[in-house]
Amino acid sequence: MPEDITHTPTGALPMPRRKLLAVAIADAIAEAVATRHLGPGLRVVETTLAKSYNTSRVPVREALKILHTQGILTGGGHRGYRVAEFTEEKIAQVVEMRLMLETILWRDMLRRWQAVGADFAPLDEVLARMGQAARGGNFRGMLACDLDFHRAACAQSGNDIAYSSWNAIARHTLIIFNLARHRDRDLRTVVQRHKALIAWLQDAATRLVDEAEVRAVLQDHMQGNRGAVAETPVAGG
Repeated sequence: MPEDITHTPTGALPMPRRKLLAVAIADAIAEAVATRHLGPGLRVVETTLAKSYNTSRVPVREALKILHTQGILTGGGHRGYRVAEFTEEKIAQVVEMRLMLETILWRDMLRRWQAVGADFAPLDEVLARMGQAARGGNFRGMLACDLDFHRAACAQSGNDIAYSSWNAIARHTLIIFNLARHRDRDLRTVVQRHKALIAWLQDAATRLVDEAEVRAVLQDHMQGNRGAVAETPVAGG
C-alpha cells in the first residue's frame, strides 16, 4: 500500500506522516523511561515495541534512532538499544542547558509581553490541569503538566531558535523531573511552586526585569527552593 503523505500548498516535497508517528513513539518511550517503567540498562526490543504500539517496525526503528541520537538510549546496531543511565554528570549538563535556554526564553517572553500584552491563559490552563493531577495523586500526569507549563511559557518568547533548542532536550527534562520528584510526597507542593512562578510573572510583566533576576528565579524553582521564589515581591503584596 502506498505511504500516506501530505503535500505543502506550494507543491514542495511530500512529508511522510510516518515521521509524526515515530516522534509520538519516541515521546512514549521517553515517558516510560521517566516513569521508570523502562529502567537504566534495560534492553529495548524493536519487535516488542512494534507489537505494543500496534504498528510496523519502521516507525519504531526511527523512534529508537531519535532517542539514541539524543542520548536517552545507548548501543545500536547488532547490539540493540538499552536505556541510558542518567548519571549525576549528565543530569547536571541537562539542567545547566535548560536553565540557560529558559533564562533566554523567559526574558524574551517578558519583553514581548511588555510590548504586546501578557497572556497568562496558557499557563493558567496548565496550572488547572496540574491541580487536578495533584488532587488525584496522578504522578504521571503531574510530570506531563510540569513540562507543559514551561513549554507554554517558552512558546510565548518569539525566539524560535532558543525554543527549538529547548524542545530538543524536553525528553531529557521529563526524565529528570521524575528523578527529582521522589522528594515531593505531596504533589500539591509542585502546584504551589508554579503558582509562585505565576505570581512573580504577574509582577515582572509590569516592570523592567534584567536577565540575572530571571535566571535567579528559575534556578530557585528548578532546585526546588520554594522560599526564594515565594519571597519575591509580587504586585499588591
